Amino acid sequence: MVMSISPEPQALDDVSRFQQAGKQTAHTPEVMKLATGFQGTPLDRTNQILAHMKSLRVTRFDDNLFRKRSASQILEQGFVTGCTDADLVFVTLARACGIPAKYVETIDRSWLEKGGDIIQGHQYAEICDTENKRWIWVNPMGNKVDIQSPENDNRVVYRIGLDSWDIGINDFHSLSENFNRFRETWLEQNHFIAS
Repeated sequence: MVMSISPEPQALDDVSRFQQAGKQTAHTPEVMKLATGFQGTPLDRTNQILAHMKSLRVTRFDDNLFRKRSASQILEQGFVTGCTDADLVFVTLARACGIPAKYVETIDRSWLEKGGDIIQGHQYAEICDTENKRWIWVNPMGNKVDIQSPENDNRVVYRIGLDSWDIGINDFHSLSENFNRFRETWLEQNHFIAS
């Protein structure tokens, strides 16, 4: 079930849904072993996960890998190709160590307004800080916790789910189809004329 969200952190609803693993964010034995090393409050564990993620090399975009690897494959191979991979690893490790985490797909407002061949967006996560009873925005690729909503970065939330495959995006072709359909509806709802 794919859900839409408002740009501000949510009340503590659907927490149990976001404790589950998706197909792309499975809790493999290797993931669970790594997750046992993250201790403390939800924010402590979040910062420990982000610190661990710095050990992953960042490489350039590769269409052959784009949205096709699971989080455990990304960890095993030791590199991310961008924000999608970083978000997948982050939400997987967060859930594996007991932090409910949402995979959040956003689209740049400028692309929605103007279109173009180069689709622009970014992945975020929301974690549930059960101690403070609130959802907190995280930018895994930017290594930032408790940030303002993506709207402040001129982004529009497209969908949330357990992972990219859960929201129906498993390669660049499916991303392009989904984003272009969303753009048409978004333009109509916001009274823009398509470029």
